[in-house]
Amino acid sequence: MDEMKEMTDLTPETTDQAPVEAVVAEEIASEAAPNPTVKPEKKNKKLKTLIIGLAIVLALLLVAAFWVLPAMNNEAVVEPTVPETTVPQETEALASTEPVTEVTTEATESTEPTEPIDERLESLKELNAKNPDAVAWLQIEGTVVDYPVMFTPDDGEKYLYANTEGKFDAGGCLLIDEHCSMDPRSDNLIIHGHNMKRGTMFATIPKYRSKDFWKKHPIIRFTTLEGTHEYEIIAAFYDRVYYKSEKVFKYYKFIDAEDRADYKNAISQFKKKALYDTGVNAKYGDNLLTLSTCVYHVEDGRFVVVAKQTK
Repeated sequence: MDEMKEMTDLTPETTDQAPVEAVVAEEIASEAAPNPTVKPEKKNKKLKTLIIGLAIVLALLLVAAFWVLPAMNNEAVVEPTVPETTVPQETEALASTEPVTEVTTEATESTEPTEPIDERLESLKELNAKNPDAVAWLQIEGTVVDYPVMFTPDDGEKYLYANTEGKFDAGGCLLIDEHCSMDPRSDNLIIHGHNMKRGTMFATIPKYRSKDFWKKHPIIRFTTLEGTHEYEIIAAFYDRVYYKSEKVFKYYKFIDAEDRADYKNAISQFKKKALYDTGVNAKYGDNLLTLSTCVYHVEDGRFVVVAKQTK
C-alpha cells in the first residue's frame, strides 16, 4: 500500500494527462530524433576537413603554376602561336623605332667593292686636288719607294730640292722628265730621283744590281689619276750622262719611238747593258717606265731600271 501511495504521489495531479503508454512512446520518439546538441559538432569536423583539402589543392596549384608557367612562356617565345597580323599596335611601333641593323649590314655588303680600295690612288687624288703638279704615285713593294711623282714640263727642276708643298727639302721629289708627256702618254716615262745617303727616295734603285734583289722585288706599281698599273723589270744597268758629241745610245733620250725599228733598237740596247737577264721582253706599243738615279762609279754616273707595263 505504501508503494502504491508513492507511485500515486509521483503522478501528476491533472486528471486529463495522457496514458502511460503515450508518455513512454513520446520518450522513445524523443530518443530516436536527432540530438540537436550533437549535429553542430559533426558539421564542424566536415568543414575543417573541406578547408584542409582546399588548402592542399591550392598549394599544389601554386607549385604547378611556379614550374609550368615559365616553361609555357619560353615555348611561346620560340614558337609563337599568335599570327604576325595580331601583334598589338604598340609592339609594332617599338619595332619600327629600333635600329635596322640587319638591313644596314646587308646594304653594306651589297655595296662593298669586290676589290680592295686603291689607297695610293686615293692619296694621289687628295694630293692632286691641293697641288696639280702631283700626277702619279710610284711604289715598289717591300722597299722605301712609295712616293708621289711630280711633273712640271715648264720647269723640270721645280721639285728637285723641294717637297710637294714647294718648301725646301734636300731630298726633293720624284720627277717625271720634263721632255715626257702624260697626255698623250710617252712611250717611255723617265722618272728621276735622288740617291739619298739616308736611304730615302731612290736610294733603293742601285740595289737592283743584285739579281737576288730583283727576284724579291720584280714588280713596280705606277699609279696615275686613271688607276694603278704594274710594270715588270726588263733590265737594270749602270750608265752615265754623255757629252753631246758622243755618238752612243743615250737611255735618257729615248722617250718616244720614231717607229717600230727605233723602239726595237732601244729594247735591244737596254738588254745589252743589263747586268743580268730577267727574261722579260717588250714589243712595239708596250708602255715603258725608266727609273734613274745618281751613282758614283764614274763621273755623272747613273743607275737605271727599265720596266714594261703588264697590267
